[in-house]
Amino acid sequence: MTSTVLSFSLFAAFAVFTAAVSFLVFTRKSKSAVNISFSLLCLSLCVWFSGFAGMLLNINSQNAALWEKISFAGTAFVSVLLLKFIYSYSKTLINERFFLFFYLFAAAAAVLNFYGSLFSQGASGWFVSGSHGSQSPLFLLIPSQLIIFTVLASKNLKEHLRTPELTSFKLRQILKIRASLILFFLVAAEQFLSYFLFPAYLIGSLSAVFFVSVIVFALGRYSFADVKIALARIFIFLFIASFTAGLSYFAWKLYDFWAAPAIVSFISAFIGAYIFRTSIEKTKDLFLAYQRKYHNTLIQAASGMAREHELDKLLKLLSIMVMRSVNVASAAVFIGNESGKHFECAYIRPSVSGEMLFPYSANHPFITFMKNKGKPFVTADLPIHIANSVSLPFKSSLIAPFFFKDGAQGFVVLGPKKNKVPFDRDDIKVFGTLARQTALAIENCMFFGEFKATQEKIFTAEKLASVGGLAEGVAHQINNRLNQFSMLSAELKLEIEDFVKSNADLVNSNGNLKKTMDYVSSMSDSLSENIKRTDGVIKGILNYARSEKYGNTHSEFPLREVFGTAVELLKLKHKLHKDLVFDFDFKDGDKIYAIRSQITESVYNVLDNAYEAVFEKMENLGEAEKETFKPVIKADLKYYEDKAVFSVADNGNGIKDENKVKIFAPFFTTKSSYKSGTGIGLYIVKRMIEENHGGKLSFESKVGQGTKIIFELPLKEG
Repeated sequence: MTSTVLSFSLFAAFAVFTAAVSFLVFTRKSKSAVNISFSLLCLSLCVWFSGFAGMLLNINSQNAALWEKISFAGTAFVSVLLLKFIYSYSKTLINERFFLFFYLFAAAAAVLNFYGSLFSQGASGWFVSGSHGSQSPLFLLIPSQLIIFTVLASKNLKEHLRTPELTSFKLRQILKIRASLILFFLVAAEQFLSYFLFPAYLIGSLSAVFFVSVIVFALGRYSFADVKIALARIFIFLFIASFTAGLSYFAWKLYDFWAAPAIVSFISAFIGAYIFRTSIEKTKDLFLAYQRKYHNTLIQAASGMAREHELDKLLKLLSIMVMRSVNVASAAVFIGNESGKHFECAYIRPSVSGEMLFPYSANHPFITFMKNKGKPFVTADLPIHIANSVSLPFKSSLIAPFFFKDGAQGFVVLGPKKNKVPFDRDDIKVFGTLARQTALAIENCMFFGEFKATQEKIFTAEKLASVGGLAEGVAHQINNRLNQFSMLSAELKLEIEDFVKSNADLVNSNGNLKKTMDYVSSMSDSLSENIKRTDGVIKGILNYARSEKYGNTHSEFPLREVFGTAVELLKLKHKLHKDLVFDFDFKDGDKIYAIRSQITESVYNVLDNAYEAVFEKMENLGEAEKETFKPVIKADLKYYEDKAVFSVADNGNGIKDENKVKIFAPFFTTKSSYKSGTGIGLYIVKRMIEENHGGKLSFESKVGQGTKIIFELPLKEG
């Protein structure tokens, strides 16, 4: 008797467990095909277990046979509901007629068996001091169908593994579910054994219950928090239900009148519903206390991020705040660059070598996935082929993107929590809010940064304009003096010539006087020559000053004029070698669209580098080689569909391979001349061309043969 009660208790517990799972799964998402099919599967198992419990409790064979037919009704639907659940989970296109046929088959089998004992032939024998059913040969259709449908379900999941958008989380789910299908082979084996009067009902029922448990844990979306709360609900529900049933039983025993237990049941159910709801809320608060604490911390901190106006400090603040609040081991922030073509790591903690950080193109599948997703997600949600293309110096667990049209764009990557607890739905909601606040704060920092840069540009432009105006005024004053000196020099020359002509005999007869006249005449010529050279210098400075004063906006201008000004400035710095040849291959009317002052500055810098490279090569040549070497600096201009490309090439020493990677680095130079400090450098030239013009600066060089600097500038629109 004790073993019978124990067996009954087990099957009753199985029935209650599957009923509770069916109820909770259905109420969680009542419109989900997966939840509906799994809920119905659990319900059919509940009917199966309930029938067995009734069989075990009834020694009377007639009553036992009735409970066995109830159990068969649940068994008949298990195989088709199992396949429907798997097909719904894998989102396979379902043939509704196929399932309708087997639904009708199961329903017909249950009805025919209930009224005609077509599949079971009453109760016979004993199973643990209780009854077990006696089946007809037709009963073998049920386990045979279960085996076939289990094989179909396993095959369907195997095909689903080939899905291109399969995520690592989905992969783990499928592998768990597919492995758990083996349990239904044990269920089928138990049913075959029962036909031969060798009952092993506990094996089948335990296998089915274990399958339900595996599915519940496998379908847990992000963490065990939902599962723990669900289990807490089940235990609280069972406790209240047992307590209510016990009160009703004692009321019936005490008063022996049907109204007493009914009233007690009604009152207990009403109070129990309130206790159940309150207990669940308290349980959730207990389980999620720490999580809600750091959620509130993050939300409060996020609201204050807008007060920070420096991007570096903001990103550092964000990373430290998240790492300390959520207790994660690592964090990184990626932001789109100014061109919007790449996303680069703006901050990472703990810091790593820059060689381990790779930028992501705006067209990278990872970036495209985040833009389409539009909200935070756990890394396990990434399709496997995308996850394999992502390279980070640490294992990531959650990614919070922020992509706003005409605003800040980027994403935050978080490593796993130190307590090993996965991120859940509430975390994702909070980080969605944090991502929006972060985007606004970053955009605010960018605005202030751009405003500050604009103010500096305006100040620089005003300063350059004032310097240009000052230089123009000074040059004007100097020119006035030079004109006076030029007139005096010419007058002096004329006076000496007139004196020599008028007093030719005197001058020729007096050697000292003649020598003096010749000396004063040569001094006058020298003075006139120097006045002309000084006038050229002033004109060069004046032309450059005017380009600084009036050339800080985009305009169209002839490239030859820029090179002419740059060459004049180069002559001021160097005494150009007599054999140097400037070969400029463009016409007077060839124009480019750019900021004139910056292009002049850039061309001058490149010509200066080219001249020094050529001059240095000449100094290192032997006497015979110097005779044959012809120093040349070439320039040409070509137009393409959307850009103008001009280059400056020399036949100097070229750039060594080890220096090529540093050629555009700030403050890098291979020059030793005291004249080489222009304060510009190719680093500044590259920034002016790429940042201010949207162009590109590159170079080609071979050691001993020379270097070519290539400018690419967009053409004027329209």
